[in-house]
Amino acid sequence: MQTLQAKNTYPLTALFIIIIIIGVQWGFYESYTSQFPNFENSTNVIHIHGALLMAWLGLLVVQPMLIYFKKLKLHRNLGKVSYLLGPLIIISMFLVGKGSYWRGVDVIPESENLGFMALDIRGLVTFAIFWALAMGYRKTPSAHMRYMIATGILAIGPGVGRGLMSSFDFSSFAALTITDALDLVIVGVLLGVDLAKKNNYKPYLVVFLLLLLGSVLWQIKDSNFWQSSATTYVKLFY
Repeated sequence: MQTLQAKNTYPLTALFIIIIIIGVQWGFYESYTSQFPNFENSTNVIHIHGALLMAWLGLLVVQPMLIYFKKLKLHRNLGKVSYLLGPLIIISMFLVGKGSYWRGVDVIPESENLGFMALDIRGLVTFAIFWALAMGYRKTPSAHMRYMIATGILAIGPGVGRGLMSSFDFSSFAALTITDALDLVIVGVLLGVDLAKKNNYKPYLVVFLLLLLGSVLWQIKDSNFWQSSATTYVKLFY
């Protein structure tokens, strides 16, 4: 039988994702939402990408609440959408990254363009890993839930980061460094709670380490290592 504390985890998870959605809407308001219905400088790929991600975040809100209200059959049936949404999001992330790179060619310095690729590549890879792990552990609820939450946490950087840039004139480097730190603090706290309560801590440890690696890539985006790696990536995939 679920304890009251465990049962409250589900609405708290939904509330957490709702807060992330608010952060995403804040961040993308000036550069995207406010342009409705003309959407200057936005391609069909960007529209589809945005719709897929909002559908995913919506799923992350609804699913824990279905468990909370004991609608387990509906939860399982709706969860099957993840098998379609996940790969579509991964493909859209790749296409958005590719489009972003080519739009930057001859507009910004190549080194800056390659540096921004750190954001696109790490987002693509970490989402793909978290989604695959969540699906792989679908029969282990504690791990499945944590990896699904991790996919939502990935939205903090693009959303809140843009909000810091548009509302407070932060540079892209400073804004994304702050959101990287925020992500690590959030996951670090969740990891600490799991350790303290002797829960399954391994999922959040994996998430923390991958986010830490991603934050390091952003910090070394101007290094010879990253610049040469990104150049090779462009030649192979773009």
